[in-house]
Parts: sequence; structure tokens; C-alpha cells
Amino acid sequence: MDLSEYSFFNPSPNFREMSILKALTESSSVSQERLARIAGIVPSMVNKYIKDFEDSCLISKEGDNRRNMRYVLTEAGKFRLQYLTILYLKEAAKLYTESREIFGEVLDTLKESEHQSFYLYGAGIIGGILADVLRTEGMKIIGFIDDSIAKQNGTFHDLHVFSPEEVTCNEDTAVIVASFRHAENIVKNARENGMKNVMVFTISRTGKVELEQVD
Repeated sequence: MDLSEYSFFNPSPNFREMSILKALTESSSVSQERLARIAGIVPSMVNKYIKDFEDSCLISKEGDNRRNMRYVLTEAGKFRLQYLTILYLKEAAKLYTESREIFGEVLDTLKESEHQSFYLYGAGIIGGILADVLRTEGMKIIGFIDDSIAKQNGTFHDLHVFSPEEVTCNEDTAVIVASFRHAENIVKNARENGMKNVMVFTISRTGKVELEQVD
């Protein structure tokens, strides 16, 4: 996991320890710079972790000289990595459960609508979030729709980006407007292009996440 992608979560000492130990199992000769990026620390801190691991008998050195020196996990190190991984998975599962509750009403709305597939209108931050959430729940995303010519016929989150003119909707397909700033214009464009079953993704000032049916 690259924590540089996450602004709300800071790596804990346990996470850093787990990340470095795991990286050493994958490549015992991994560079300090690489270990630093993986653990979310500066390279100078890697030496401290390596020394602590040696002092705790979690790793051992192998090699005759500095050039071919490598670190290998001991049995105690492997057990420590297993233990930290269990703690990580436990917290990750809890975080997933809590984040899923935030989208609970959105998911309920989509399931009650009986639509089988969806377009996301807006290949931006909101669209990316919805794509990740809906695909995790096993929902079929046909692709994105976007008014920007620069984005059309490209891909976003591994999904094709269509122009509004290319899209055809039947009763089994819905269009989710995934934009706050341009939602009104997008709804207008969707209607002008004959799109049916249009829904708007909203987040209220109280933080409530919903889908509003507009067509």
C-alpha cells in the first residue's frame, strides 16, 4: 500500500514495521530508499528500524561484504509479520465496514431501483470514488460519460469514457451524475441527449451521502 495516496491516514509504528518486514520477505536486498517509500518515512529512519529488528532478533544479516549484504527474516521475524498482518486486516475490515455504512443509502437506492448496469457521468474525483465503491459491491459499471473532449475515448479507473452523444439507455440502465459543481448542467445535457433514469449523487452539509432520482 502506498500511503502517499491517503491524506486522512498516517502510518503508525506498527504499520511501518509491518511494511518493512514484508518488503524484506519480497526482496532481501531492497534499497533503503525503497523501504522508506513503502513505510512512509525518510530514508534516515530506515537504519533505526533495521537496527531495532536486529536487536530483537527479527532479522539476520547474510553476505560477506556490504555489496552483497542482505537481510533475512528469522522465525521470530516471520511470526511478528504474521501478527502485525492480522492486526492490520482487523482494522482494515473495520474501516471498510464503517465506510460502507456511509454509502448505505446510495447502495440501497441502487438495489431498490432494479437497474442492472450504470453509467457514471463525470470522470473526476467523485466518479472515481463511486466506481470503486460500486464495483466492490459487484455492480456493473458500463463506463464514464464526460463532456470534456480531452477525456472522451480515453479510460478512467480502467473504464471507457464516452461522449454524451454515444450513450443509449434502456430501462435496465441508469446514469449517475457524479459531480457537485456541474451537476445542474450535466442533468440538462443528459436530458438533451435522451438519457433515462438519471440520478444525482449528493453529499449534504451534514455529511449525508444520497442519490436523488431526477428523471
